[in-house]
Amino acid sequence: MFLIQKFISFFILSPVPFILIIFLIGISNIKDRKFKSGFLLFIISGTLYLFSCEFFADPIILNLEKRYPIIEKENIEKGEVYILLGGGIITNTLDGNIPTKNASVRIMKTLELYNKNPKKIYISGGSPLQNKESESSVYKRELILLGVPSEDIIIEEKSNTTKENSEYIKKMMIKNNIHSGILITSAIHMPRSMNVFEDSNLVFYPAPCDFLAHQEKQNNFSYMPQFKVFKDLYSAFWEYVGIFYYKIKHSLPK
Repeated sequence: MFLIQKFISFFILSPVPFILIIFLIGISNIKDRKFKSGFLLFIISGTLYLFSCEFFADPIILNLEKRYPIIEKENIEKGEVYILLGGGIITNTLDGNIPTKNASVRIMKTLELYNKNPKKIYISGGSPLQNKESESSVYKRELILLGVPSEDIIIEEKSNTTKENSEYIKKMMIKNNIHSGILITSAIHMPRSMNVFEDSNLVFYPAPCDFLAHQEKQNNFSYMPQFKVFKDLYSAFWEYVGIFYYKIKHSLPK
């Protein structure tokens, strides 16, 4: 019964109907000798299928996530402060302004590390969509509710991009004579973040969280299209583009 319910949900609440419709229209076009449009629709339906399946998306995502392993105890002790990077907020909900799902995972990772080894927490995140409340202020409120003392949380509310996160956090570190920090962000975002935060005078230890990809195929459902996979793969492509842009920008003569 459970498997039947799963299959029904996959077919109804998934990209499957859209992919099938495009595929069938392609077949109809070919029957009507509209070969170019028919083959184009075949390609589109095939691409949509691949981009929404875990077996295809997981290796692409995993290539980013495996670059930095779970932080070791030794590096937790070396870092002088925790640095929590913004991951967005959802505004004006029934519960007010709240962190996004991936930001909530980052917050919980910060709490986990803080409980193991208490030290100051720097939160970086402004109001990129001109919200009335900054990301960092929302995260601070969540951490206080989870038991972190307010005096141990320092927020930065001006940054709107990862590059600006880096710039403002480094200024705060230099001002407070801090030379190392533990960088907390989603695993998929960590490679770009480490590139941007790289500094000859400061040391950053990566503490990735919010992992998305399976290391191995779980079951046959990995071949079933899911809307969630679209979103995860989009995030991965965004990071690849950001890394490529960063490398090109810094390879050009100044």
